[in-house]
Amino acid sequence: MKSCIVGIAGGTGSGKSWLAQRLVEIFKDQARLKQTDWYYRDRSHVRGTARLRLNFDHPGAIEVPLLVRNLCALKRGETIEAPQYDYATHRRMKRTVTLAPASLLILDGLFVLHEPSIRKLLDYSIFLDVPADQRLILRIRRDRVTRRIGVEETLRLYETYARPMHERFVQPSRKHAAEIWSSLPTETQIQRLAKKLKRLLSRSH
Repeated sequence: MKSCIVGIAGGTGSGKSWLAQRLVEIFKDQARLKQTDWYYRDRSHVRGTARLRLNFDHPGAIEVPLLVRNLCALKRGETIEAPQYDYATHRRMKRTVTLAPASLLILDGLFVLHEPSIRKLLDYSIFLDVPADQRLILRIRRDRVTRRIGVEETLRLYETYARPMHERFVQPSRKHAAEIWSSLPTETQIQRLAKKLKRLLSRSH
C-alpha cells in the first residue's frame, strides 16, 4: 500500500487537529491521523521552577528523527507504535498507539512545514493562517479541557513562548504550503479539500 501524506500546519489554536479529525471522519478507514505533538521529548526529569522555562513551541521540543522514521515506515506499509505524551506531567507515556498504514495519512502540527525532513515526505499541505486573537481563544479552551492547564498558565506560555516562536518558526513556514487558509476551516473548504485528496489518492493507486 502506498500512503499519501497530507500535512496540516499553522499556529497554536488554528484548528489543525480539528481539521485533521474531520478529514479522518470523511475518509473513514482510508485515513489515519498522526500528530507531531505525540513526539514531544520527555521532560519528566525537569523539576521545580525549571519546568516554567520549558519551551514546547520551539522545533527542538519535537523528536523529529523518530517522527520521520515512523512516517517512512507507514509510507512503506508497516505498522508502527506511536508514542503518546502527557502534557500535565511533561512526560512521554509508557503506553503507545498502534498505527496501521492507510491510503491517507494526515499529519498535523506546528512544525510540519518548518522541518525539511518532514516536508519532503508530504504529498500535499495546508497552512491555517488564522488571526492571533482567534487562535489564543481556542488555545485557552483546548488547554483547559484537554490538557488540564489553567488560563493564567496558558497566557504565560503564549506570551513567553508561543507568540515569539510562531513569528520566528511557524509563520515563515507558510511559504511551503500548497494551500493557505486565512480563517478557521469551514465545511465548504473541508469538502473542497476532500475532493482534491480523493483525486490525489486515485492517481497514486
